[in-house]
Amino acid sequence: MRKRIIAALCVMVLLVGAIIVFDYVNANSETLPQGNQEKEIATIPQKTAKAAEKSVAPVQIIFRQGTKTQIENPVRPVGTDKEGRMEVPDGIDAVYWYKYGPSPGDKGNAIIAGHRDWGGELGLFKYLEDISVGEKVSIVYADNEKKTFEVKSKKSYAFKDFPQELMDTTKGNKVTLISCTGSFDRSQDGYQNREVVILQPVKK
Repeated sequence: MRKRIIAALCVMVLLVGAIIVFDYVNANSETLPQGNQEKEIATIPQKTAKAAEKSVAPVQIIFRQGTKTQIENPVRPVGTDKEGRMEVPDGIDAVYWYKYGPSPGDKGNAIIAGHRDWGGELGLFKYLEDISVGEKVSIVYADNEKKTFEVKSKKSYAFKDFPQELMDTTKGNKVTLISCTGSFDRSQDGYQNREVVILQPVKK
């Protein structure tokens, strides 16, 4: 009997050890809209659409670091299109940093945006809907440095009322994360709200 109990415990340990790291996207399955976001995330004010001083680019943003639910997003640099809108390429394989603004942690407002979902699949920036004020976020840079930031605020804005000052890259010392949220309206080119999360550097 004792041997059977020990054997059963060993099997349980093996099963626990074989569990795959929690998949946030799959755990948050939902019925997604049959269509893709066509309306831009937001427009960069013309006065701020200029090249930033040379700085190290971010390459990854990490939520829930060190937990079983850790979420890692590759970050890629983008500019603006001919209409002055921040480019956010199709798909959910990465999120995008506005390269003509500051790098996260440098003086000014660093902007990172990504799709909530695309092609019937949830993107990892869907997590902006669930993130909490006070939560820590890590950003990894091209030189392998890692910096820690704290969520200072989060708010959803109607796209038609989106404050353009949130896209001003010259003010403050913060990181602005943006994704789509709210209801999906195909006749209006996609989601009608923007989820905005503001991060500030954690002082060492």
